Amino acid sequence: MGVGVWHGRILPKSAASLQIQPRPDCPRAQWLARCGRSHTMPSQPQALRCAAAALLLALLTGAAPGPKAKGPAPEPPASVGADRVDTAVQAGVAFLLTQQQPNGAIADAVKYQTALTSFAALALTGAGHSPQDKTPEGVALRRAIYFVLRADRQTADGYFGSADASVMHGHAVTTLLLCELLRRSADPEQEDLIRRKAATAHQFILRAQGANKAVRSDIGGWRYLPNARDSDVPVTAWQLLSLHAGTKAGFTVPPLAGQAAAQYLKNVYATAYGLFDYGPKPVITQAWRTSVVGRKLVSRTPYYDPRIGRVCYACHYEGGTNVVSYFPPQAHPPDTILQPVSGRNHFSTSAMGLLGLRLCGQANAPEANAAAAFLLDTMRADPTARIIANGSWPFHAVLFNTLALQRYAEPHSSLATQFAERNFVVGQSPDGSWTDNFEGRHIGRVYCTSLALLSLEAKYRRLAIYEPP
Repeated sequence: MGVGVWHGRILPKSAASLQIQPRPDCPRAQWLARCGRSHTMPSQPQALRCAAAALLLALLTGAAPGPKAKGPAPEPPASVGADRVDTAVQAGVAFLLTQQQPNGAIADAVKYQTALTSFAALALTGAGHSPQDKTPEGVALRRAIYFVLRADRQTADGYFGSADASVMHGHAVTTLLLCELLRRSADPEQEDLIRRKAATAHQFILRAQGANKAVRSDIGGWRYLPNARDSDVPVTAWQLLSLHAGTKAGFTVPPLAGQAAAQYLKNVYATAYGLFDYGPKPVITQAWRTSVVGRKLVSRTPYYDPRIGRVCYACHYEGGTNVVSYFPPQAHPPDTILQPVSGRNHFSTSAMGLLGLRLCGQANAPEANAAAAFLLDTMRADPTARIIANGSWPFHAVLFNTLALQRYAEPHSSLATQFAERNFVVGQSPDGSWTDNFEGRHIGRVYCTSLALLSLEAKYRRLAIYEPP
């Protein structure tokens, strides 16, 4: 059984239809209360009075009472409304302020404090707050920046991922924050310090791209460690996003760096699947026949398979061959099933691959167009994100989907915005935070809340990550 919206507790997917009466103090009861729905059954006298009133109303109006029509549960609205998004952002910012430590760090974990503080500072900035503001948000942001600028946060060669063990992920996020701060006015002394630290961090990313790789197909990408001999899509996407912010702050990126990164992403694009994988290309699993091996994928139709709890596809290949299931957990005869090596979150990696190609100036590449189609299919087949919430890195997935499809062709762009807004606004916890059973459990609420806020703040477009290349 999968989880529902990203909330403080795990909710069954079928929870809305179960006749279970939770305690008034349990998370589900609180969630129902926020949605305006009752969580308690009426007493017997109350029920009789309600039934009598309904019968009297029917007799007076001439409407014959009858059984309530059964039908599918209504879909959530296409848009939750700008005011509800703004309220959710304000509540999320308020939660982040409660997590600030005496040293200025905004973190709820011992590790990753530089990266978590940078995430939170980006979310505060994206909400419109400035370190010059004399508000609680401005004071908190100023203290967070002082923490990130401490001498012990960055190595002599510019690396931010060592002191807090956040590796290249954290380095990219902190570099992105510093580049964002350079686009805003600050006191001259601090601005000079920020520029020096950002410049060395920016160059560090470019140097790490040139690390010797064990296989040729990994050239141009990045991995957890600066000298790693392999690459993966998530780390590469964060570095490209940081380099993009660096160009908005006045730093340069050699054209060859963008070309190499784009080629790496194409190397891990799985043509037979129409998506980007985490790292190496998936292998084709042969079940009973090899009728579609090497054939071009013509079209695909998404559908939700309740037996396995995932979105699958009916795939149609050139030559008239059809495969009735697409990346299920196992192969089903008699068709050959194309199946990734492991059940990774391909919605997330495909969004990252698309965004990476767009940042590298290859928005119209065939791989980019196919990834955009895959993202659109998935959002339509899974509008309430029940599948994505079951996978790993769902907050990553929604953020990069939002960034990859903003200012893209319609309906991709509008649907991506609605997808983030209606799922995150509904899934917010009473204290203003967001979490889930994967990212929240492993990294914490500050991390999940910051990513959710950055997704919702795309409507404001205050940060460089929302600007086109």
